[in-house]
Amino acid sequence: MQALKELVLLLQQHNLHPLSTASEQNSKLGAFYEGISKGKFKTDADACMALYNEDPKSSKYRKLKSDLREKLLESVLQLTPNQAQASDYQKAYHDCHKEWLMVRILTGRNANTAAIMLANRLMRQAEKFDFTLLSMDVASYLRIQFGLRESDDHKFQEANRKFGHYRNVYDAESLAEELYTQLIVGYVNNRSAQSEVHLKAVEYYDCVKGLLDQYTTYRLHLYGNLISLMRFTSVNDYPQTLENCEKAIRFFQSKPYEARVPLQIFYYQRLICNIQLRQFEAGQESAQYCMNLMNEGTFNWFKYRELYFQLSMHTGRYEEASKTLHSTLKNPRFEFLPDNAKELWRIYESYVYYLGIAGKVKLPPGYVFKLGKFVNETPIFSRDKSGLNISIIVVRLMLLLQERKYDKLLDEVEAIDQYAYRHLRGKNTQRSYFFIRLFLQIPLGAFDRGMIYDKAQRYLTRLNSIPLQVANQTHEIEILPYEDLWQFAFESLNMAKIRRMAR
Repeated sequence: MQALKELVLLLQQHNLHPLSTASEQNSKLGAFYEGISKGKFKTDADACMALYNEDPKSSKYRKLKSDLREKLLESVLQLTPNQAQASDYQKAYHDCHKEWLMVRILTGRNANTAAIMLANRLMRQAEKFDFTLLSMDVASYLRIQFGLRESDDHKFQEANRKFGHYRNVYDAESLAEELYTQLIVGYVNNRSAQSEVHLKAVEYYDCVKGLLDQYTTYRLHLYGNLISLMRFTSVNDYPQTLENCEKAIRFFQSKPYEARVPLQIFYYQRLICNIQLRQFEAGQESAQYCMNLMNEGTFNWFKYRELYFQLSMHTGRYEEASKTLHSTLKNPRFEFLPDNAKELWRIYESYVYYLGIAGKVKLPPGYVFKLGKFVNETPIFSRDKSGLNISIIVVRLMLLLQERKYDKLLDEVEAIDQYAYRHLRGKNTQRSYFFIRLFLQIPLGAFDRGMIYDKAQRYLTRLNSIPLQVANQTHEIEILPYEDLWQFAFESLNMAKIRRMAR
């Protein structure tokens, strides 16, 4: 069902309807399509019960589902780039592959002269836009035509030379892609700094560095520069990451076309560095540039929203962060994100909810947040003990304090203390360790501001001695800076005292 929902949404966004005749629209097929498009059918069970009053494993429903899938896929061929939003690179990608299909059709119909003319024009465009695999395919086609059909030795040799060149380039691109994928596959669900990833990234970059000097294609330099970045992002070395980002940005800006995706990626990484290095003006510049590059609903658009949310939280613009959160969760493509990306937004939601009950932002009317449900909805990062699970624990403690559930906090002290001792004593979690130790002084000080103040000073001093911009930690862990959270925690204790005096 998920694939059908995604296809229906895609066609709706391009104003295409897959059922063209009245008989199709008034049939079971039409009812199935309308149910998905209007959000009535969330699951196969919903659809099959409404249409057939049967189990979704029934043969009639499976046949209907297959028929609709074929109709939707046929309509995909009618999609064209949005002329107002698509970059010249995206338009060229679509046009070149459409022309390649035309070349093959013309050849199959014995219209070889027209096919060769079109293939020569296509070759120039494919080379201009760094479509390496397409360039190799067209060169292969041309060498067959010039060698076997026209017996033109000069043109054959030129096509053969190009084929050999692009085969070498393609091998280089494939190697860079493979090495980068091997690096990232084990990193996605574990956001704590990883020294083994750093060592592999250094090794893999040595494998591709000479190729980057030899060839200047889009795909090779995209993956090559990503491997280069991993040498520093894996150990949270933000100054070196920033330097590499600037180098990659200069390379892709020098292309004769708009390399939108690589620029999105490297500006995204640059924005991470801006946040961690407290370069807020540069962060605003990076954020604005990213906004101009991205189309709403794309994966990179969601990734950019993550960083814009973080930038807003770190600059105290909590209403803007709340607005970003709720508009992102309502986006129709949110449900198609990978589970780890959706979990991250659930963690962000918990922090906005905390700010809401702390009086820092205004929550939407009727808004409901359940702490127990939130913990159950974050199984991936709950296992990331030295990474984003820290953010989950911190917000849970802040919520219990804000809601004055002091008995539960007291029950947590020993377990949280053991957690900090076991998982947060490494070099890349020092700020988290000192904040947890700082926070535990609240229940240990019997929730009395005077007692807490004296107990907390040693940990507050240690926390302040490791400012965020030099801490060797993953950028996502501190969704709100610990210094701000400590101030909010102290404020909540004061408000609790005022309420007791009022009563």
